[in-house]
Amino acid sequence: MIIKDKSKRKNGKFFQMNNAPVQNGDLTNGAKGLLCYLISLDEKWEVHLRDLIENHRSADKRKTIEKQINELIAAGHIVKKQGANKRRDTTYTVYEIPIHLQGSPE
Repeated sequence: MIIKDKSKRKNGKFFQMNNAPVQNGDLTNGAKGLLCYLISLDEKWEVHLRDLIENHRSADKRKTIEKQINELIAAGHIVKKQGANKRRDTTYTVYEIPIHLQGSPE
């Protein structure tokens, strides 16, 4: 499950996003696209990894999505927390601005 940061600005069918992540040359276009997609979703929306994989259009869907998520984790846009059951209790919090530029996540 992915939980998103609630700091995004959204109005109806549109959302605003800081330019910095999209203009970050250290992120691949795939990671930028995934970040934009996750930020654009309603705050109450739960996204499951299997849904991202099923809706992805590359030949190696799982590997591609996992690579993009790991890239966003390394860049500080996603924070991963694992519970007792790694498969079911793992949550991801998505941040528009990397967490290391914001201070403490919580």
